[in-house]
Amino acid sequence: MGDGIGNQSLVSLASQVRHSPWRARIIALAIASALTGAASGGDPQEGNVADDLHYARSLSRAFREVAKRVGPSVVAITTIDRPPFATEHRSEGRGRQRGEVRGEGTGVILSEDGLIITNNHVVSGGDEVTVRLFDGRKFQGTIVGTDRETDLAVVRIAATKLQAASFGNSREIETGDWVLAIGSPFGFEHSVTAGIVSAKSRDGLGLSTFEEYIQTDAAINPGNSGGPLIDLDGKVVGINSGIASQTGGSSGVGFAIPSHVVQKVAESIAQGREVRRGWLGVSTRELDRDLAKSVGHDSTDGVLVAGVVPGTPAARAGIEVGDIIVAIDGEATPTRAHFMRTIANCTPEEPVALGVIRDGKTITTHATLGERPSPDSKLVRGGESTNSTSVPQPVAPTIEDSLGLEIRVLDPDSTTALGATGGGLRIERVRDGSPALLAGLKRGDVIREVDGFVVETIDGFRTAIAKSNSATTTRIIFERDRTKRLAVLQPTP
Repeated sequence: MGDGIGNQSLVSLASQVRHSPWRARIIALAIASALTGAASGGDPQEGNVADDLHYARSLSRAFREVAKRVGPSVVAITTIDRPPFATEHRSEGRGRQRGEVRGEGTGVILSEDGLIITNNHVVSGGDEVTVRLFDGRKFQGTIVGTDRETDLAVVRIAATKLQAASFGNSREIETGDWVLAIGSPFGFEHSVTAGIVSAKSRDGLGLSTFEEYIQTDAAINPGNSGGPLIDLDGKVVGINSGIASQTGGSSGVGFAIPSHVVQKVAESIAQGREVRRGWLGVSTRELDRDLAKSVGHDSTDGVLVAGVVPGTPAARAGIEVGDIIVAIDGEATPTRAHFMRTIANCTPEEPVALGVIRDGKTITTHATLGERPSPDSKLVRGGESTNSTSVPQPVAPTIEDSLGLEIRVLDPDSTTALGATGGGLRIERVRDGSPALLAGLKRGDVIREVDGFVVETIDGFRTAIAKSNSATTTRIIFERDRTKRLAVLQPTP
């Protein structure tokens, strides 16, 4: 290399980069600045290097001050689960000792009188919760309440004059912003790591029902869950909740629940009430290219309505099976996860405008949302029911080889037993590994339509299949638990 940084210096820098991702960032800044100085004729040994060191030290001081300011608001949490063990929890850092299951996690002080926010998976299933403060004091914790759908929980300890954390607005942070994580990775309490915001609004991870995670490359490991993600102003912008890793340790891909979600949930729990969420009353499917094409939609943005629960806001708004919902109050809903959290973030009884594509035309319909039932409720939610219906034994099945179905005409007795309405074809059996099974059909479902054709006889079913406009998919509207739903089947070659 020419002017600026010599080869020997680069070898030294490269060695440091390999052994420290954090140092790599500072070194990268130093290299960029030095090269810029060289290009402008400056001497990196006199001006630019000094400036870079000043920048690095300033950032180091910022990290140090933030850690000092927030550290007293962070607690270590230990849980003990005694036999018979809970089957529900998935808390990290758990190990079996003397017939007990022990877990380690982190929490953040919400109020000076002893309220603490953490992850639900840190404390769920715990028979005993111990909280250790920054100054070493230990308290027994009581679980005030939990919200499984966001994986958050509030714990109370009998202490006063605690230092509560300050929360920032997670909507204002941007990708690339510096953040710190504080927690108890592998039991090492009050460990501080630094990184940046790698992405926002991550979903589809399977960590909770409603996902809107902040992704960060700050090191997060087992034991960090429930701890804060902090901006350089010392504000909590997220609660660390999970990682993506092939080894079980940090791979630079961690996820935090954004503070605007945390504060809403924590406030509800602290006030002794369930978190209230909007509810439309539909079951939906993600759109892929084949599914979108089968319903005449030229994009994969939006969600396909696969079921409408009778008597719900969706039913009253005229939403139909096969509709594609593409917007809520003018905001696009490109994915199922985005759609679900947008509805859930609304208030019950709140009116919303739904942008819907039906038969290739865009329409707007209005709905007044209901209240989403609790996860533990026995009520129907999202088009799914916790109650099963007994089905009579199959009689004289007919095999539809292309789809893997055995069907027969719905007779009056079966109609009564299934609680169905009108005519149709009852599914007697679904073959293992068949397109029907993959599409979610099961024994006892009642087929109503095939690609828009009403079917009440087996011959009518076969005729509808033959008339299908799609060479690769078949859309079936069926009824289960008195709810109409949509299945999209892809016949075997």
